[in-house]
Amino acid sequence: MQNSPLRFVLFVTAAMLVQTGTCLADQLFQLRNGLTLRGSKVEIASLDGNAFSAATNGDPQFRPIWVIDDGLTRIYMHGKGMSAAEPVNVRNIEEPITFWQPTPLGGKEVAAVGSILGTSAFNEYGRRVMTIRGVDGSPLEMIQGITELNGRYARLESLKGDTSYVWDSRIATRSLDSATLKRIFKRRLNWDELDRRLEVVRFFIEAERFGDAAEVLSEAIDTFPAAKQMNSQLVAIVERQAAQLLDEAKLRSESGQNDLAMQILSQFPIDQVGRVTRLQVQDAIQKIQDTDRQSKAIANQLESQIAKLDQAESLQPILAEIKAGLSAATLSRLSDYIRLGASDAVPLENRVALGIAGWLLGSGSNESNLTVAIALIRVRDLVAEYLGPSTPGRREAILNELRNLEGAQPEYVDRMLPLLVPTMPWPEDAQSEQVPGMYFIGKGEEVLEKPPVPRYVIQLPPDYDPLREYPCLVSLHPLRGTPVDEIEWWAGRYNESMNERVGHASRNGFIVVAPLWTRSGQPDYQYTPREHERVLVSLRDAMRRSSIDADRIFLAGRGEGGAASWDIAYSHPDLWAGMISISGEPGKTIMHYHPNASYVPMVLVMGERDSAPTPLVRNGAIMSDYVTYRSDAMVVMYRGRGREYFYEEVPRLFEWMKLPSHVRPKMPLDIDVATMRESDNFFWWLEVGPFKEGLSVDPQLWDQADRLRAAPISASIGNDNQIRITQGPADEFTIWLRPIENLDLSAPLTIRHRSRRVTFDYDRSLKGMLEDVRRRADRKRPFWTSVTIP
Repeated sequence: MQNSPLRFVLFVTAAMLVQTGTCLADQLFQLRNGLTLRGSKVEIASLDGNAFSAATNGDPQFRPIWVIDDGLTRIYMHGKGMSAAEPVNVRNIEEPITFWQPTPLGGKEVAAVGSILGTSAFNEYGRRVMTIRGVDGSPLEMIQGITELNGRYARLESLKGDTSYVWDSRIATRSLDSATLKRIFKRRLNWDELDRRLEVVRFFIEAERFGDAAEVLSEAIDTFPAAKQMNSQLVAIVERQAAQLLDEAKLRSESGQNDLAMQILSQFPIDQVGRVTRLQVQDAIQKIQDTDRQSKAIANQLESQIAKLDQAESLQPILAEIKAGLSAATLSRLSDYIRLGASDAVPLENRVALGIAGWLLGSGSNESNLTVAIALIRVRDLVAEYLGPSTPGRREAILNELRNLEGAQPEYVDRMLPLLVPTMPWPEDAQSEQVPGMYFIGKGEEVLEKPPVPRYVIQLPPDYDPLREYPCLVSLHPLRGTPVDEIEWWAGRYNESMNERVGHASRNGFIVVAPLWTRSGQPDYQYTPREHERVLVSLRDAMRRSSIDADRIFLAGRGEGGAASWDIAYSHPDLWAGMISISGEPGKTIMHYHPNASYVPMVLVMGERDSAPTPLVRNGAIMSDYVTYRSDAMVVMYRGRGREYFYEEVPRLFEWMKLPSHVRPKMPLDIDVATMRESDNFFWWLEVGPFKEGLSVDPQLWDQADRLRAAPISASIGNDNQIRITQGPADEFTIWLRPIENLDLSAPLTIRHRSRRVTFDYDRSLKGMLEDVRRRADRKRPFWTSVTIP
């Protein structure tokens, strides 16, 4: 029996208003990190797919790993460690569209997929040709056809050929462009039947392609008399399309792109939407305009108050700076002044001081002494000069001047450092001539006899403001890729008509840094300190030149770059807010660094049939070591897929990176990590000196090493300013100090290692803090001083 137009009307109402239906196959899973997943759950004992290992892996009744299957992917995670609440049953309204394809009744099962050499576009029958590398290394062509399609994924099956194969894989529906889908629908469905067209409308609604749904429904209304009653459904779809546009404007505004947000809102199709949506658009415009008006009003108020002071002339430069820089991103700095600036109960000088000090020190500075506030202007300028391209002699002169300035205390400098504009300029020839916000650093060849120098490409987001902090994605290219490829992968291709990149990093306001981390002709990732240093020196250079939020730096990589990102993240866990490895193959130190896993959130993305033996068989034991109760870790496996880079996963990866929980955590009071390379020696506030004989492993001599065992490092900050180093692969350590919980630098510190006991008093010198920022480029967590023992 065919569907009726009335049934479609009821379906659209359910789909768009209450999301109800008849199937209870799915559940919603709320995770501790804030992410919500949807699918069905299976519990397993381990990710280790090796049959022998699994059979000997303890109690078979203990199944801590949850597998969440949404039809497209299977996501592995530690159930109790990651789940924030009991799963909630949800009704599934998706009705897939099925297509007959000439699938074989039997044949060779494709248990593993080799390297993909090429893929054709889908034709109008929903078929494509994929060329993969066969077991003997020769190219193997396989024809795939879409047999099932819903809002989340398309099911592909191998079709009959000279040799028949059985292969079921899934691709995300979002990876199929609308033109291709419409060609398939018009060829494979009876386009002369209203119900078939309504089936397509329903599909586009499920896929949240409301523009396509409106187009198909509008054509159906014009073609079929029975569809005339559906004008109200067309209006509802247009409303949903408008809501998407409104969401995009809000996203741009939240990402610091108010000009683009206003451009979207000013061109909003107000006459095509209902009253509620119109009010939401007006509210969004009002919010942006109110912030602009408040910024101007606050700046004008401060200007009028400064004009009444004897120091008015000398304060004109800082006033001009505040007026030019005050915006939605910086308004919070002046919270004290906003609260008290118009109060006649507070003396005028004190109010002006609150405004100036707030601009320099941030919200909550509470500095109301105008003499101190004026001195802070000079302190800030000297600090910025020190961190810029100054000479050693000039830096020493700056330190001498700071010693005699009121306001040059460590507490003040620590607060003003994160608010500085980037202290290093871009090289003159670095900026791209075609793409705004794109810079090329270090264009020359690397000299292997010298330490690595910064060589990277960086893309700033649209409407970049150096006074605003931006999350940063450091992305490592595959061996056959380039840094520019990584920029385009994450930030999108450059759109000349819009004069910007339109990819996910651009829309979400991320800075993308793509280091050139390999040498010419390199065969694979080699786990060397030099590869690490190429990445780290590039990141530090980018932090000096652009406004990167040091608490929201994510490390990602594809292919060999995915293995490098996995290794580098857990070799230097104090740097990252999270790590993403896409089709990265673990080896060497990765197999030993799982004690560091709890410090860095992780997402591994791969195809479940990536090469033979498949990932769960060859690497499942390693992944199990990282997916533990204490770790924020997910393994995302695309069903039936091989070694690819899974661009369709990118939207969820940005959702994951933007979670409030995914920021660099506070410095731990207790450090318990593992290390194998002598270069992996800096962990938060503890730096390990030269390793003892035989405890460091050279990655290039890995197979010849007598001992492949990670060296544990343990240290803690206790009560009463006590620091204890209990374990480490060296006799010498440097403790880096800044005020954190249990650590008071105004009182003597006691450091213990074995039988040694060292007492330390901080002299309040600024040199240690400023040199640390010059060296590490981390302006949010500068160390004030350090002490080395013995």
